[in-house]
Amino acid sequence: MPMSNPGGIVVPDLQQYSREAVASPFNVVLDDGNRLHALEIVRRVPGKRIVCRGFWGEQAIYAKFFIGSQAGKYAARDRRGSKWLAAAGIATPALLLESSVATQGSQVLLYAAIAADNAEYAWQELDKEARHALSKRLVAEVARHHRAGLLQTDLYLKNFLVDAGTVYTLDGDGIRRERYWGKSRQRLDNLARLISKFDVNAVQAWLPGLLQHYAEILEEDESPDLAAMQQRITRHWQYEMRQYAEKVQRTCSDVVAWHSSRTFTAINRPYDSAGLRHALKSPDLLFSLPEAERLKSGNTCTVAAVQIDQRKLVIKRYNIKSFWHGLGRAWRPSRAVQAWANAFRLQLKGIATPAVTAVLERRVWGVRREAYLLAEFVEARDAVAFFADATLDATARQQVATAVARLFYQLCCLQLEHGDFKATNLLVQSLQPVLIDLDSMKQHGCVKCFRRRHVRDLRRFMKNWQSDEATRHLLSKAFRAVYTDQGLLDKAGIK
Repeated sequence: MPMSNPGGIVVPDLQQYSREAVASPFNVVLDDGNRLHALEIVRRVPGKRIVCRGFWGEQAIYAKFFIGSQAGKYAARDRRGSKWLAAAGIATPALLLESSVATQGSQVLLYAAIAADNAEYAWQELDKEARHALSKRLVAEVARHHRAGLLQTDLYLKNFLVDAGTVYTLDGDGIRRERYWGKSRQRLDNLARLISKFDVNAVQAWLPGLLQHYAEILEEDESPDLAAMQQRITRHWQYEMRQYAEKVQRTCSDVVAWHSSRTFTAINRPYDSAGLRHALKSPDLLFSLPEAERLKSGNTCTVAAVQIDQRKLVIKRYNIKSFWHGLGRAWRPSRAVQAWANAFRLQLKGIATPAVTAVLERRVWGVRREAYLLAEFVEARDAVAFFADATLDATARQQVATAVARLFYQLCCLQLEHGDFKATNLLVQSLQPVLIDLDSMKQHGCVKCFRRRHVRDLRRFMKNWQSDEATRHLLSKAFRAVYTDQGLLDKAGIK
């Protein structure tokens, strides 16, 4: 609840605000008497940090509130990094004020607001050519960091602002000085981390030029080794997906989760509502509702389309078939949780899949039993039905075939095995493929093992068109045009 200071001014509970959405702007009075007003939260790290935009007097600012037991440590690190960037002549928002809200044990840093776009949001609005141009600007900026002996350890696109002429670096908390030993390895790993944030499909084509541009900014004679950089980028993709898959199984900025002796539940924050929480208390009742549409009834799983809060969702119950089946599933993460984590993996890397809304595992004395996964309902045909439509023109068929090949290539770059590439598991919506049924998906660390599994995925997918030679030929040509490693296609029998 909000508190009042001796002057009678209401002070918001920053710990609470870091965990819950705030509907309207709020004001804060700092210990030194400065007043911040019209504050709106733009980013929150529960229990640790809030970033707000607002005003300090008449000046537009961004305020970083550091809260919790280590507020002083993180505020000092952010301040230090910001000063290092400024001293090196690297464009960054000016640090205007350092203060605190002692009643809540928080530290505050005020930064000048800059009329520029967040690079992450800008990226989403750009076409492929404009994204390539932006990627070169970001690589050049990181090269300038390295030339100044600095590393941005939190290399996300959202930590840069861009306008027509300048790239601004945000988040001084992530800035470190290069260590004396292993300087080249630090720099290349840092560069790989940035490039791993670009479109997976585009990296292969852009990488030689980006490395050459990086070397030019550093005034080096040779660009970094291409093959070694590709390996570094893949490792970052792997690490990032693994970390994110673990993150969404606990309460974080994207998910609210809780455990009890009888259940594990997680809800995707944008879908969290009283109606959804009520439905999760008795998920089996959803299958028997009059408006429920049964999509699949089987021993392994039961699937239905249901309405919750005027939103059409799919609920999938993973059944326990027998005592021995239950015993085999008892100590492993349920297939529902695996599908939940895999959906976030794909979302992270821009691969279309229905948004998962909630997951529930039932447990008896810690032993896993039935599990439930809820996801958005996608109104779309599967791939076989799409290509079988005789009314489709050749352009649409070609566009979808190319998009499917690119999806497979993304999975290949990320070393993700789907494990069940039946045609019913690939939908086509607005001429773009949407991947579903992710409970068998695996992320592979071993390249040799993954290549065998990817060949199996390719073979299983092409098997859907054994009796449709025209579509099989169209898809084969698309795969050949997209894949740089033709050997994988040869092994899969795609000619």
